[in-house]
Amino acid sequence: MKKSTANKLNMYGSVLSVLNDHQATWQGIPAFVSAKAAFETKLNLLRVRVTEQLGATTGVAIDKRLRITDLRERMLIVQHALFLLGRATGDVLLRERNNLTKTDLEDLRLTQLAARSAELKQDIDTYGPQLAVYGVTTQVLDELIPLLENVSEVNNSVRKAIIKRKGITQSIKELEQELNELLRVEFDRLILVFKHSHPAFVEAYTSARITIDYGNKGSKGNEPLNPAV
Repeated sequence: MKKSTANKLNMYGSVLSVLNDHQATWQGIPAFVSAKAAFETKLNLLRVRVTEQLGATTGVAIDKRLRITDLRERMLIVQHALFLLGRATGDVLLRERNNLTKTDLEDLRLTQLAARSAELKQDIDTYGPQLAVYGVTTQVLDELIPLLENVSEVNNSVRKAIIKRKGITQSIKELEQELNELLRVEFDRLILVFKHSHPAFVEAYTSARITIDYGNKGSKGNEPLNPAV
């Protein structure tokens, strides 16, 4: 979440609190009631979008890391067995293909890991039944094969999450613009009705409308939305 969005959320929340605290003052004015309902609806949606934005890539990245780690660990076990099989049978190519250490696998980029997975899948198809002697059972292979086949999909999941996050970010920007417009065009004008009859309400609203930059030390706050009061 951008710092500017966090600061605006604080301001929007402060404005809503003031409106709720003084509901008895404005609830008899239909235009104010309508504006407040629209403001609250958009603010709640903005909060939802911000939460979605924060989790859009984080969860996927963690899931990706766990899945890739699991894949590498399973690959290593089968590779060791294939290496020993190649050594026992004198199949130099089989032995060398599967002579990768844990560090070697960890150093592979995802595109390289996908290629290695495809290669390992071919070896399993050819030599799988002979690996039982090394403790690699059919169950072990059956659990590994889908992971080998879907390694590219794991990588694409992050790209999809990034694209989704961009859409959410655009939605946040649009909601901020709509909330700002409600404040500038409607509330900043409607509040003037109470300037003399309810000055405490007007003062509280004006104070709430200030956007404070909590990210900067010593910031006194700024008001880019220019309230009319």
